[in-house]
Amino acid sequence: MSLRNAAAGLACIGVLLAVSGAGAASDTAASPRHLIYLHGRVVQDQQSPRPRSPRFGYYELEKILQVFRDRGFVVDGEIRPKTASESESADRVVAKARRLLASGVPPGRLTIVGASMGASIALLTSARLQNPDVRYCLLGACLAESVRGLLAEEGKHPSGRFLAIREASDDLIGPCPTWKDVPSSRSTLVAREIVLRTGLSHGFLYRPMPEWVNPAAEWAGAAE
Repeated sequence: MSLRNAAAGLACIGVLLAVSGAGAASDTAASPRHLIYLHGRVVQDQQSPRPRSPRFGYYELEKILQVFRDRGFVVDGEIRPKTASESESADRVVAKARRLLASGVPPGRLTIVGASMGASIALLTSARLQNPDVRYCLLGACLAESVRGLLAEEGKHPSGRFLAIREASDDLIGPCPTWKDVPSSRSTLVAREIVLRTGLSHGFLYRPMPEWVNPAAEWAGAAE
């Protein structure tokens, strides 16, 4: 083979590799982001996508799910069986997450959003799934106290990337130390905390308010 032909051959190989690499990058970029939404207790108790709380009004489950679908997420937001415990529910979520990961969904493109009781289930899921790249968003929960309770009950540390969003006026979660003030032994998670001041107490998570939807969607859509 002449030097000219050899050079041409190498150039063709280089072009093929570049195209192949670009295709792989494009496939990764095109991979959809998945979001599992875990609703609050009132939805489970009333077995309705629009249950009503005497204090906080209607829980707008369908609107919450739709706002994430409108942002391009593949959303799972089924209503839990009325008699399901937090532990049973967490096992179901772990099974769903494992199926998605096994199907090829990158862990950084899976976010589990839990509201109120759903936040407890999400945290329990993280301890059982033990994948440091899966993302979690906890709504209406005290991250510091929730992690402490999880360690006491499960004897396991949660694993993953966490965003906790709570409301300053929420009297259902009690006093809550900020995450940055927890002892270093419990602050090994990749975690961020946002404290809202809507004045709506626990009701802030009953509808898709931009105050929590925007940061939650940004967290779920963040670069891996």
